Amino acid sequence: MSLLKTIKPGEATGDVKSVYTEMTERTGQVPKPVELASVSPFFFQTLMKTIAYYSSHPNLNFPLLVLIRMLSSKSCSNAICFNFNRQVLKKQGLTDTEIDKILKDPKAAELSEKDEAILLFVLKAVNDPDIVDQNDINKLHGLGWSDADIYDAVTTGVNMFALNKMMRIFKM
Repeated sequence: MSLLKTIKPGEATGDVKSVYTEMTERTGQVPKPVELASVSPFFFQTLMKTIAYYSSHPNLNFPLLVLIRMLSSKSCSNAICFNFNRQVLKKQGLTDTEIDKILKDPKAAELSEKDEAILLFVLKAVNDPDIVDQNDINKLHGLGWSDADIYDAVTTGVNMFALNKMMRIFKM
């Protein structure tokens, strides 16, 4: 039970209900971080804008973003986001065995060289930020990633850590 009064999916009205309905249609559920954000109209709208931005991102595709979120969630023991993103991968057709291989070795995701490089960079950045250097950025630039793409990808990974803290603080 959350320490804060969130808007539960069955209680939602107006814009919140619209968002919850869309989320349920796309993913099968309302993600707990979305429900938690419902306590603050400002941050709920900010989160919705963020989701809309990533859903039409010109370079970071949906499967790549799901992998970044799942693997970053694993890194910070964010079970809620980890399980949610694992379920999204299963909805996309991956089996438990395939996902387990990816968890052991992210290269098992069989991404393009470009997508694999940014996935591995994000994991490096969120797990050991002090070892990130200009060579890492240069490699990503060489593969066609822009500074904005790199920032957006890392933000996706780092957000799993922030969401983990928020959900633990408020007992979601």
